[in-house]
Amino acid sequence: MPRFSLLFLLSFPLSFWAQFPLQALLNQLIQDPLLVGTKWSICAVDLTTGDTLAAYLPTKQLPGASITKLVSTAAALEILGPSHQAKTQLFLDGELKSHGVFDGDIWIVGGGDVSLGSRYFNEPGHELDFLSNWVKVIQNQGIQYVTGQIIADASAYGVDKCPVGWEQVDMGNYYGCGSFGLNFYDNTLKLTFQTGAPGTPLVLKSCYPYDPNYRLQIEAKADLIGTDATFIHGEPYNYQRVIKGNLPAKREAFEVKGSMPDPEQLLALLFYQELQKQGVRIDGGPISVRLSPNLKQEKSTTPLLLHTEIGQKLEDIVFWTNQRSVNMFAEGLLRQIGATTYGIGTYDNGERVLDSLFLKWQLGPCGIVDGSGLSKVNRMSAAQFVKLLGQQSNTPYFSTYFKSLPIAGQTGTVKNLCKGQAGEGRVHAKSGSIQGVKAYAGYVESASGHQIAFTIIANDYRISGAAMAKKMEPFLNSLATYQAQP
Repeated sequence: MPRFSLLFLLSFPLSFWAQFPLQALLNQLIQDPLLVGTKWSICAVDLTTGDTLAAYLPTKQLPGASITKLVSTAAALEILGPSHQAKTQLFLDGELKSHGVFDGDIWIVGGGDVSLGSRYFNEPGHELDFLSNWVKVIQNQGIQYVTGQIIADASAYGVDKCPVGWEQVDMGNYYGCGSFGLNFYDNTLKLTFQTGAPGTPLVLKSCYPYDPNYRLQIEAKADLIGTDATFIHGEPYNYQRVIKGNLPAKREAFEVKGSMPDPEQLLALLFYQELQKQGVRIDGGPISVRLSPNLKQEKSTTPLLLHTEIGQKLEDIVFWTNQRSVNMFAEGLLRQIGATTYGIGTYDNGERVLDSLFLKWQLGPCGIVDGSGLSKVNRMSAAQFVKLLGQQSNTPYFSTYFKSLPIAGQTGTVKNLCKGQAGEGRVHAKSGSIQGVKAYAGYVESASGHQIAFTIIANDYRISGAAMAKKMEPFLNSLATYQAQP
């Protein structure tokens, strides 16, 4: 197929495309009677030849859900580099006196590391081992008694709650936990319930990690279902969580994941408790800079750096961000590039970096407001995603970027896509799915050996998300079997 610009392609009616097999197949999808009213943006380009293989409203900007992570991971690799490692530091602010007495405060200063105590980098049950290691660091100084407080400082990222467009019902669940200057344990709470007969209230057996200030309001009930159908309502810095919906009946222990209300304060509390458990007395309690901003002003100008906890390499964080679609990681990457570029990791600063990168990459206006794609305020077209994918294929870190993408029929969030079909093993793509949005974007290794960049975004469809994925599969398979003309 000859090379045409996307704008030129738009001038042709669908009937024109019938002579081209890929576009003809795409036309069938668009004209499917079950998909009437669906909003689309679709584009596929052969990166070897530059040919546009198929397109439908490629410049129409739509929410793309989690394919937005292709933007945040690309931006992080560009600004930070694959080897970047965020840090969490312990400081002593005071004077070490005789007989094991430290007259002062212990500070935990966050640098936005999303990997601290993460289940993606630690064996189950060992995620919080770093706390006992920190205690040993304190004890190695001969400290047995602390006159001051344990102070957690996440001010490197400000006190932003969540990006524009996030809803309370999302913020309370594990996938909406957000990212802050101090993060640990994936900012996740694990609630374990015992369930009885259908219609009966749930019994909370445990909450981990626990803060006695939590206010858990349980409205969910047992039901004749086979899976978790609960939603946790809450927002950052609000210690109330309302659990609604249903869980399977007659279960001795059923685990539900939610978001930590305040990771900064909880980390201070857990470190305080671990110190006491191992015999270090503390006069003051755990506190955070967010709750007591004046603490920042009272800190000396030359505290003693006692320990630096080095986070995982960015390349590994990018891998899990795209493989498992980890929203908290993606939000952390957006805030990290803001902190690196402008000194503080607010969402506004992260978006400013994206604006400048979109100009550099010549993608046109940036309509991205978060790192994960959870916000429906996000707007980006298929043509923009495809151009981004093409640009990334020419970067020194492309192997890291490409490796992070799940493989259709085999790994990650697309392990069931194109299973046993032509696209299995050939489609390397990020998926996107929120209510009313289904999207895929990535690369296809075609039968002719050419690499194809593609994006398909559907909004406002009326069938199930699983059914929409099945509708999209033939088009993805056709990209895998595409034979370039000599």
